[in-house]
Amino acid sequence: MGVTDLVRQVSIAFDDRKLPWLVIGGLALSWWLPERLTRDVDIVVPAWKRHAGLLKQALMASGARVTALEMRWLFERRFVLLKTGGPRLDVHISRTPHDRAALAQAVPGEFGDRKVPVATPEDLVLYKLKAWRLQDRADIDRLLKEVRDLRRDYIESWLDSLSTETGSDLRARWAEALKEAAK
Repeated sequence: MGVTDLVRQVSIAFDDRKLPWLVIGGLALSWWLPERLTRDVDIVVPAWKRHAGLLKQALMASGARVTALEMRWLFERRFVLLKTGGPRLDVHISRTPHDRAALAQAVPGEFGDRKVPVATPEDLVLYKLKAWRLQDRADIDRLLKEVRDLRRDYIESWLDSLSTETGSDLRARWAEALKEAAK
């Protein structure tokens, strides 16, 4: 099973159960910018513990192997990496105003024969500012250089609240990213 196959299975499983979800990470970046390869599928799912049973059904129908411990971790840590027998499925639980905004303004992206909700380039920048690994920095640089009409004001409007949420200075990261992209 490849990444496109996994996205298809996730799409069917979540859509059949009427669970909202959003593609982020390298796969979403590959929708906006060609030639970005990824070996996993990152999704955001708005869920609370009362949704655990339905969410577990959707994850299992997607082909993920999900244990009770992983479900507990998912709700405690709001993030879990799941094995699928192919690409890994990285699931992020959404509970923040930014996640809700990202879900609301997702665009339909075609992966194989399915249209799936994909994060906007601006929301990708914000997710990548929060993660801030080397690959995330490189992805932000590409987005800044290659996406025409990137709404920087939208990105900047979220920096303070996301800094509070993460405990990291996203304004400083953003300034560093802008400086690097200007080179």
